[in-house]
Amino acid sequence: MVYRFKIWFEHADDIIRWIDIKPSHTLFDFHNIIQESIGFDKKELASFYVSDGKWKRLFEIMLEDMNEGNDSKEEVPTVIMKNAKLREYVNDPHQRFIYVTDYLANWTIYCELHGIEDPKTNVVYPAIVKSEGKAPRQREDSKFKMLDDNEFDALAAKILATKGIKNELTSEFQALEVDGIEVDAEDEEEQEDDDTNLGIDDEFAL
Repeated sequence: MVYRFKIWFEHADDIIRWIDIKPSHTLFDFHNIIQESIGFDKKELASFYVSDGKWKRLFEIMLEDMNEGNDSKEEVPTVIMKNAKLREYVNDPHQRFIYVTDYLANWTIYCELHGIEDPKTNVVYPAIVKSEGKAPRQREDSKFKMLDDNEFDALAAKILATKGIKNELTSEFQALEVDGIEVDAEDEEEQEDDDTNLGIDDEFAL
């Protein structure tokens, strides 16, 4: 048999994925297919929470053991996804899990069992059965692009060249363009003229 889960984002219930997965698969397999279905890169930590019918989190199953090395006897033993067979945690016809990935962004996805299907011979499980809606971008690109050392040297050389200053940087990088950054020589000259005129006006104003 095959479990069929419906998954959707907590704050975007129109973004839905339908996933078929076997009871013998682990929650690590479930984690991977969810990441694949929404286009995430699998680089961030994640957890499943077994939940009740009201989406109350009962206990956590982690991607990695975050308590490793902690010898406290009071710690509850950590369950790791790779060691957690899905069938061991499906105890309800509408079993629910809450899946959280990237703890900083706190992407939260609801997972609910919607049925049990017969396996198909030509399908590799787990499998994405159906997708509805475009998933959000995992992380926003920085507004400002950080330059590496070579790009910074090239930018500095272009600025010096517009001012008629030559050095070893200008000869080496004069023809090199920095991605997305251009220095307009005319703008530099206009700015210098404005500064000169401003100085003359200020002198007569005295």
